[in-house]
Amino acid sequence: MAKSQYEYVRNFESDDRLLPSTWLVVRIDGQGFTKFTAKHGFQKPNDTRALQLMNRAASTVMSCMNEIVLAYGQSDEYSFVFAKEARAFERRASKLATLIASRFTSAYVFYWSEYFVDTPLQAPPAFDARVVVYPSDRILRDYLCWRQVDCHINNMYNTCFWALVNRGGMNPKEAEKRLSKTLSSDKNELLFSEFGINYNDEPEMFKKGSVLIRDTELIDVTDTSGKITKRTRGVVSTLHCDIIKNKFWADHPEILRGKLSGAERRQAKQEQRARELAAEKADPQDSHTMANKKKSAKGKLQAKTEPPATTATSATVDKCHKELPAAAAAAEGFESSPATDAESNRCHAGSDPEISSDGTDVIKSDGYLEPHRQYFEQRFVHFKQWVREIEASEGGIDKFSRGYEEFGLHVTPEGVRYREWAPGAKEASLVGDFNGWDVAAHPLTRNEFGVWEGVVGNTADGQVAIPHGSHIKVTFVTSKGERVYRLPAWSRYVTQDLSKSPIYEAEFYNPAQRYELKHRRVVPADDLCIYEAHVGISSPEARVATYKEFTQNVLPMIRDLGYNAVQLMAVMEHAYYASFGYQVTSFFAPSSRYGEPDDLRELVDTAHGMGIAVFLDVVHSHACNNVEDGLNQFDGTDHCYFHEGERGRHELWNSRLFNYGSHEVLRFLLSNLRYWVEEFGMDGFRFDGVTSMMYKHHGIGYGFSGHYNEYFTGSTDEDAVVYLMLANYMCHKLYPGFVTIAEDVSGMPALCRAVSEGGVGFDYRLAMSLPDMWIKLLKETRDEDWSMSDIAHQLTNRRYQERAIAYCESHDQALVGDKTLAFWLMDKEMYTHMSDMAPLTPVVDRGMALHKMIRLVTCGLGGEGYLTFEGNEFGHPEWLDFPREGNGSSFHYARRQFNLVKDGLLRYKYLYRFDRAMVRLEREHRWLSAQDQWVTLKHEGDKVLAFERGGLVWLFNFHPTKSYTDYRVGVAWAGRYTVALCTDDAEFMGHGRVDSSVAHMSTAMAWNGRDNYIQVYLPSRTAIVLKH
Repeated sequence: MAKSQYEYVRNFESDDRLLPSTWLVVRIDGQGFTKFTAKHGFQKPNDTRALQLMNRAASTVMSCMNEIVLAYGQSDEYSFVFAKEARAFERRASKLATLIASRFTSAYVFYWSEYFVDTPLQAPPAFDARVVVYPSDRILRDYLCWRQVDCHINNMYNTCFWALVNRGGMNPKEAEKRLSKTLSSDKNELLFSEFGINYNDEPEMFKKGSVLIRDTELIDVTDTSGKITKRTRGVVSTLHCDIIKNKFWADHPEILRGKLSGAERRQAKQEQRARELAAEKADPQDSHTMANKKKSAKGKLQAKTEPPATTATSATVDKCHKELPAAAAAAEGFESSPATDAESNRCHAGSDPEISSDGTDVIKSDGYLEPHRQYFEQRFVHFKQWVREIEASEGGIDKFSRGYEEFGLHVTPEGVRYREWAPGAKEASLVGDFNGWDVAAHPLTRNEFGVWEGVVGNTADGQVAIPHGSHIKVTFVTSKGERVYRLPAWSRYVTQDLSKSPIYEAEFYNPAQRYELKHRRVVPADDLCIYEAHVGISSPEARVATYKEFTQNVLPMIRDLGYNAVQLMAVMEHAYYASFGYQVTSFFAPSSRYGEPDDLRELVDTAHGMGIAVFLDVVHSHACNNVEDGLNQFDGTDHCYFHEGERGRHELWNSRLFNYGSHEVLRFLLSNLRYWVEEFGMDGFRFDGVTSMMYKHHGIGYGFSGHYNEYFTGSTDEDAVVYLMLANYMCHKLYPGFVTIAEDVSGMPALCRAVSEGGVGFDYRLAMSLPDMWIKLLKETRDEDWSMSDIAHQLTNRRYQERAIAYCESHDQALVGDKTLAFWLMDKEMYTHMSDMAPLTPVVDRGMALHKMIRLVTCGLGGEGYLTFEGNEFGHPEWLDFPREGNGSSFHYARRQFNLVKDGLLRYKYLYRFDRAMVRLEREHRWLSAQDQWVTLKHEGDKVLAFERGGLVWLFNFHPTKSYTDYRVGVAWAGRYTVALCTDDAEFMGHGRVDSSVAHMSTAMAWNGRDNYIQVYLPSRTAIVLKH
């Protein structure tokens, strides 16, 4: 290219060079082929001419590019496999994709007339292309297995489908209905009994597709003297064979191993013959088949030289069924992948339904996802690549996620073993009190993966050389020759002495006695009522509370209220207390502010004894920026656990961002999750900052409108999303019933759909719009202007088949700078009029009434789970503010004043009683897991909202002044209705205007779209729940 002043524009080109030493697969796929095949009269279900034309075009491409080692095709698609060491076009994805697509398309057009002799080409064919990188032989084979299984399933379906249409007289809808939920055996029986078709006799090309390999053939060469000699030349041969079983790969070892030498070829033949002999001994009846296959060596040449068909006897696979998920392979009974062949099972993941589909099942229930089908396919392939790579290199995700058993400090019979990943370091040693901080005393050795290891041998009398509680660090010499000291990344106990320094110190945690768990983990209930809590603030006193105090004082209160899960915040160690636990420095260390690790074990175990599940607030979205006691610059480089440069930094949080595409980072994070389950018994995780993880812009300055293009474009961080899929896949696979919750403000579709369906795999998302709605109403709208329709819409606006955790307020609303609901409602009068001895002012009367109603309607209509933040259930006054420089390091607002509930003269007890009654009613009727939600009435003038859920009728009168006698409401069920809960009861500091002993009999007349109605007295600012 010529030099010029305009050359700078080249800087705008993106570098799309693919990873070296990996398999590259370019897959082309016909676009608009349903119309194309119809226009050219392709025969159904298969057109031999069309399939042979596809093979001819693919053979042309393969002949032109000698780094393609194999190609596989079916229907209107072809996959071209480039050798691991291929260097074509510097492995640039765009070059490879465009060249393959253009060459294939031009060959398809060029040879059209040879195969479609009597049918002129009437429209230009189009093929798109994508390039996928597969890191290992195993994963490459799995990809090809997936395509061949897909070929088999589609062909069997379409053979039946078109037999029913063309010969059975059915229309397409009738044929589709006939085949719905049928298995392979059903389809075989249908073909044979109704149409006399034996599916096993169908051409192999239809059932197994076409495999193109490189081969040689003998040709006659005549020299200048006229003498004829035999020579070999390279050719592309077309096979129609099974590529799932091992035999194909044993017969063609050069595909995976590259070009073989003469000795290697002889060895491969000997190995092949040995396998054949072994097979003959194992199954003598099959030996004649193998012998016949050996005799048909000419088959490859015959396949290559087969003339084009001139008769139209079949058609390409119909596009409407082309994407049938490979998960159906097991149901279809694909004969080429028997359950006894473990290796074949791994090929198409039939043994694990989580990874056997193509990741597009989510589209079935959300048609708006259809334009993004390719994204879901690509994302799912990325996910499966990691699962299979972990299986191939680490022995599976179970073993891979137990890194905490191998890394860090471990007591062994020989001494204390230490392992650490620090690929950027040049030297490393373990130092501490135990060796006088001598950097030469215990050097570590490095392996080829950047893992450092060493053993501190026992003392002469056989005792552990590192005393329990002694300080310890790892020291590295960086690539720049600088010596740095770091806390071990897998530290399990780190402490802070603010009288000396704010920097944490790692302690070797090896107590003589450990807390023994007495109870099993709890499987969380389907109707989750979560009590969100922070151990450090769980005391009325102005100080940091402890795990033991939480166990003794708070857990009994949670049980009394009826909540079946507690969600613990700020447990992972964090250097800055005021960060609320969201600036994690040591991911494997429970915060020492509250006590020792065994104290946390006791807390979790005690909760389990009460039947309460324990969830952990997990912060894998970012890490603290600290260097000396965090992961930042751990091995002296800018990256290690994080992306380098700007991509590795969160500009608003001043923190580091993980590199979710790194093998060792995945080990660290997945092992971190396993550690909290295995070592402490956690029953679920609430993942913080999921929005920041899933998007490259981290949601900064970005307003999500809900348009689907916002979720599935280049702004999505696929590595991060796939990590979340892996995390959910692991948690649910290893711990059935385990719960994961996503904190996401973007509304990402399929976030809470199963991984097996192509979703991200969370069980719930937080309904984060609900507290915003309530606060906006209280701040900006008069009570008489509240819209019942808007409230109902916000409470029910959830993605189909995706569960949500509803809440009025969490810790976010309690933080300084915001107000709790109680404070928005009653403000300064909470300081002067919350005593029974004080007059009931209009402000407090309104506040108490709406506090109960807002919580009840949110719990009743807002989601499939419910959450409250500790203290808010009884209207905790004031805000939450941690000790910091701006408030004189005060603990005054960093506490929960549970004593207010216990004071019999204060009105907080009424809100506590109501919350307890509400949660206990849910435990009795389990409406959160019910499927019968129906909004019956939204009356804007009356300010009345009514709905049915969980077999209950819910009535809300939000009007500030109007009460209604004999108010008519439609109901689904005929019979007798009685009051199950009323916010106006005197027990909850209501006015006692509703007589709970009165029964309401239904009348059989349609009302509000229901078959019956009842009439009730509905006072102002009152909610009533009726049971029947």
